[in-house]
Amino acid sequence: MSDKHYSELYNILVDKLDNPAVSWNDIAEVRERYGVHENIDTLRKGSKLLYEFINAGWRLTPPTSDTPAVTKETVTINADKSETSEKSISVDDETKLKDCDYLLRAHGYDPTLFEITKARNSKWDNGVKTLYASKITVKPKTNPVLDVNKVNELFAKIKPFGKDKLPTPPVHTDADKLLVVSISDLHMNLRASEMLTGNDYDCFEADMLVRKVVKDIIDNVKKDEIEKIIFTIGGDMLNADNQRNTTLKGTPQDCEKHLFEAFEDVLCVIYSVLYDLMEIAPVDVIYIPGNHDETVSWFLAKVLEAGFLGDDRVTVDTSPLPRKYYRYGNTLLAFSHTADEKRLPAIVADEAREYWSQVKYTDVFLQHLHSEQVLMEDHNMRIQRLPTICAMSKWTNDSGYKSRRMNKSFIYDREHGLRNVLYTSID
Repeated sequence: MSDKHYSELYNILVDKLDNPAVSWNDIAEVRERYGVHENIDTLRKGSKLLYEFINAGWRLTPPTSDTPAVTKETVTINADKSETSEKSISVDDETKLKDCDYLLRAHGYDPTLFEITKARNSKWDNGVKTLYASKITVKPKTNPVLDVNKVNELFAKIKPFGKDKLPTPPVHTDADKLLVVSISDLHMNLRASEMLTGNDYDCFEADMLVRKVVKDIIDNVKKDEIEKIIFTIGGDMLNADNQRNTTLKGTPQDCEKHLFEAFEDVLCVIYSVLYDLMEIAPVDVIYIPGNHDETVSWFLAKVLEAGFLGDDRVTVDTSPLPRKYYRYGNTLLAFSHTADEKRLPAIVADEAREYWSQVKYTDVFLQHLHSEQVLMEDHNMRIQRLPTICAMSKWTNDSGYKSRRMNKSFIYDREHGLRNVLYTSID
């Protein structure tokens, strides 16, 4: 294999991990240009070992690259909350090892957020190239630098904020319908690949699916006179809760982007679909704390609250309470990411006791397990789990948790309760 053939093939295989637009046919075309004719299955099998190495952290880089090639990595959390990172790296210019910003980036830390408290680099030769064993201890900066330009760019993308620029919902004097839209367990920033999970998923895919769901819902309710819309956020809308790509409790997650980039993606798509929904009716946004994104989705709720401040066409419930209640006519709606369904009837009865004499029906919506389940239906109370449009992660796939990908929305009548269920199927 020529160096040019090798380089081109390697680059397109690496690109396929991050770019859903790259197909196995594109890779086959590269092979054919160099006189190698293989079918798709042969290419998939032949690339399996390479992808295993890449997902373990191994990457090749050209000799002039500014990014070191990692051969192994160890991260230790110290008692004082600092972190010690050890890597064997290949560097084209030894002087770079004296650059703190370079070392931080080489070890996967953002120089604007972390600082080095201790560093040690030693040289060794593996017989092929000179490598450096790099060990650094870092801690978060007390006053990290805020990039004002990035903040301005973000708000430029999600404009208009102004009241006069937002759509004005139509006025239905006889409207008596409530539309409930819950994008449950979206896991924006989850990175899944066909090879490891049986499906591809990234921020772009999540964005497109949210828009598809909302468009489908709008197309189905155009003939209804909707008085109000509930739109839930949170509930694992983001895949990780911090820059270390872990859940609130510290469980590591497979993520595609830095948290800042993923937050920007989800903020922009939520603003976009809220504009679309506002053309139908005023929207009440309800934040639901999730186990993956309890903190970061609360930030999302607060940004939305600030963005629509003073505009009665959008309200945002930013309360961090784990269960939320909403009364519409004769129906009480309860929202929670997850709960003990055996205790839920008593919990709801206690927490929402002020509504009991005013309603005939109670619907409780849970998320978390990524599958549609009616858990209980008794004494005019229905407890159900909502499905998700999210693809499978490696963990869910390895565990054998599989369910149909879809979104479930609801239309309620002010007097008669649930009138219609809308399904948007993904696969």
